[in-house]
Amino acid sequence: MVLHPQGIKGPWKAGIVLDWHTLASQIVGHNEFGYPIFDNTRSEIGELLYQFKYRNDRGALQKILGTAVEYLGDKAKGKFNLIIPVPPSNPTRTITSQLAYGLATGLGAKFSVSALVKCKNTNELKSVSDSEERKQILEGAFSADRQQLESKAVLLVDDLYRSGATLEAAAEVVTAQGNARVVYVLAITRTRVHR
Repeated sequence: MVLHPQGIKGPWKAGIVLDWHTLASQIVGHNEFGYPIFDNTRSEIGELLYQFKYRNDRGALQKILGTAVEYLGDKAKGKFNLIIPVPPSNPTRTITSQLAYGLATGLGAKFSVSALVKCKNTNELKSVSDSEERKQILEGAFSADRQQLESKAVLLVDDLYRSGATLEAAAEVVTAQGNARVVYVLAITRTRVHR
């Protein structure tokens, strides 16, 4: 699979996004409620992520994990003491947990879904364009378990990188509350809209 990896900067030692999510998007009409209908062209891994998230395609998940583990390579094996997902806005969603668990398995690292938890209900941020409003919404949204995180090298996993506000808030809590030694981040894809 061809990837277009991109470094991302934030309150972490190193961060990477494997590829763009959408390569092109064109309005092709409107639905009965007047909302636009788009014809999207996704990157290879963006299409796999879409199939996994919205069509529950387990084969797509396995391809994403295989690609991510291959990209990270042998240098990543043994680098992380703990791999954790970014908790979702909707507590019933398990996308990031499944990604983080699969990566932990592939890289031979420990996994935890309880080291970082959501402690405040927030709406999904994709409809919030103001960066300061996003920060306010995320303030106090996460809680870290110091017992699990202290002195650990942590890989924080998210499915989609947009503005970085969620990953930044999560990484700051893992470092400040959890006292992690070092935090790395991995997002599978990123949007072209950064707000």
